[in-house]
Amino acid sequence: MKVLKIFLLTVLGLSLVLTAAPVTAGKIKDMKYPALNKFEIPEPTKEVLDNGITVYLMEDHTLPLVDLRVIMNKCGSYLEPPHLVGLASMTGEVMRTGGTETMTGDQIDEQLEAIGASVETGMGAVSSSAGANALSEYSEKIIAILADVLRRPVFDEDKIELAKSNQKSGISRRNDEPIPIAIREFRNLVYGANSPYARHTEYSSIDAVTRDDMIMFHKTVVQPNNIQIAVIGDFDKAEMMVLLKKYLGDWTRGEVELPPPPEVQYDFKQTVNYAPKTDLTQSTILMGHIGGKMGDPDYAATIVMSAILGEGFGSRMFSNLRTKMGLAYAAGGSYSFGYDFQGVFISYIITKSGTTAKAIGAMKEEIASMQTVLPNEREMKLAKDGWLNSFIFNFDTEGEIIGRMMTYDYYGLPRDYLQTLKTKVENLTPEDIREVAKRKLNPDNLQMIVVGNSEDFDQPLSTFGEVTTLDIEIPGPTQDEFSATDEELSRGREIFAKSADACGGPASFRDIKTVTYDAKITITTPQGAFTLDAQSIEILPDKSAQIMKTPMGEQTSVNNGNEGWQGAGEQIQAMSASDVADFKKGQERELKLLFAKADNPDFKVASKGMEDFGGKQVERLNFLTNSGEQFTIFINPDDFMPVGMVYVGKTMAGVGVNTISYLAHTKAGAVTLPSSIKRDSGGILLEIEISNFVINGTVDESIFVKPTGI
Repeated sequence: MKVLKIFLLTVLGLSLVLTAAPVTAGKIKDMKYPALNKFEIPEPTKEVLDNGITVYLMEDHTLPLVDLRVIMNKCGSYLEPPHLVGLASMTGEVMRTGGTETMTGDQIDEQLEAIGASVETGMGAVSSSAGANALSEYSEKIIAILADVLRRPVFDEDKIELAKSNQKSGISRRNDEPIPIAIREFRNLVYGANSPYARHTEYSSIDAVTRDDMIMFHKTVVQPNNIQIAVIGDFDKAEMMVLLKKYLGDWTRGEVELPPPPEVQYDFKQTVNYAPKTDLTQSTILMGHIGGKMGDPDYAATIVMSAILGEGFGSRMFSNLRTKMGLAYAAGGSYSFGYDFQGVFISYIITKSGTTAKAIGAMKEEIASMQTVLPNEREMKLAKDGWLNSFIFNFDTEGEIIGRMMTYDYYGLPRDYLQTLKTKVENLTPEDIREVAKRKLNPDNLQMIVVGNSEDFDQPLSTFGEVTTLDIEIPGPTQDEFSATDEELSRGREIFAKSADACGGPASFRDIKTVTYDAKITITTPQGAFTLDAQSIEILPDKSAQIMKTPMGEQTSVNNGNEGWQGAGEQIQAMSASDVADFKKGQERELKLLFAKADNPDFKVASKGMEDFGGKQVERLNFLTNSGEQFTIFINPDDFMPVGMVYVGKTMAGVGVNTISYLAHTKAGAVTLPSSIKRDSGGILLEIEISNFVINGTVDESIFVKPTGI
């Protein structure tokens, strides 16, 4: 009814407009427009504290809000040791989440939530940032908290572990999509794989970071003499300076002079690189070379040249490759400039696998054409207007204005840099664009990367030069090599034998032929939680089937010991060889099978003493199977029940560390089995509640017969 009312009112309004006195074309032409308001850029106040902190103040009493923005220069991942990649980003995260000497991170959260405020920190490649905002009446409170976070973080171990888990989750997903693969590998080509501007985290580098590393890194790189602070909003300048001096003025200058970000050494050369991803039906292609650095006198001409070549729907790349030739789902490119180090020139196209070579040839032609074909009037207008029409948005908020001033001050650019740039862009000619393309583009020395399935390409990549196949496999988390003394091995066998006896004894486990049970599985991801019902059927030692009830119908996953398949209804497909191999590794960790061999093991088990697991001191047993599989099982010393397992292998987010907690056990026939299980699988949490155990019941073995057609 409400929608109908709105519709009728809209129609009525339109009818009134249409029946009003007509306006003639002549009158529209004669309409006079007033001059636009004069555009004036507000000027912030700049102050410098005795310890070197530079403060920018801009009052704005429109709303009762205050916003603080902090830039920490010479403070980023370029300063972290190569074997500790990830140290900077985790330090930036745990500075805030890990609390301070006066408050835990959770207490900070509670205080900020109570007043609707925020305080955040983070570290980038060459600089870091922090910020806070709140109602102006809480100005002193958020300044006090922000100063405490910057100066006195304690790096709580639990929050460090959470940060590591987040990092590892990202590592496990980094090969999911072709575009991130292509960008990562392209940066490796341009900057060098060991450059701080290209290197990326691995499980080993994350595991290597310690709390002491974070404390030392913070102490070294977060220095007041490298800090700029902007304050915008509803405050009095004099009163704000009193607060800033109160909480930051006695912060001692840094003792170490930090080195500037390293220069990029680049040699122009042509390379052809292939990143295999055989599950794709399209290719993602990137090509280019090093870009520019701010302060370059060619900057104005280059940004217009870049727009004509690859930015927007009217660019040559988009118009010719996508619209005219029909080669691309997406096509474009840009030439970027960096403040501390050079940016990159990069062009890209996403095309079907069967037109990969054709697309590569067309891309190279478009890049080369910038040096020979003058831009036409339409291209010049689109490119220049695109930049000029967005010019005002450099000044649409006080934050934009003050942020730009901070950047220009730090890098020594004049205050009128943008206004001067605007004039240069307005005066550019087509000849200027062609000449700058000759200076900035090197079409004969492009570095290329193709992500896709080479078996489906229209021509081999070797058509364009010698091909380097890139290894994009994610190295698994590091595992300490299994080692044990005779005493540790003896105690390990003793403890595990007691655990097997507590759960029913090896003979009882050897008597198990089949196991079936029902399960309710709750899966929690960053996007939320959902619950599924499942049924499991096992024929020991090597056959297993799971039937999941989902909103889309039943999904099955079956392994018969030699091969596997999964899917729904008639949509069944074979499991990959790696998935089948992973299932076999899982069987080596299966408790039922381990307990069956506890009195005559074909594996090594070593006691490594007591360790905290799930908030309780338990016995740690390290295992090594004959095939080389390693894992750890934790045993409750009070009743010898297994309470958990940790191993490195496939998770729901890729290769990573799996942590399994056995929260409860149930008697099933002559044995006792875990019935309440929590599994952290690469940052995705599974909670499994098992019921209706049936040992040695009747099982329809036809489920383990491979379907035809796969």
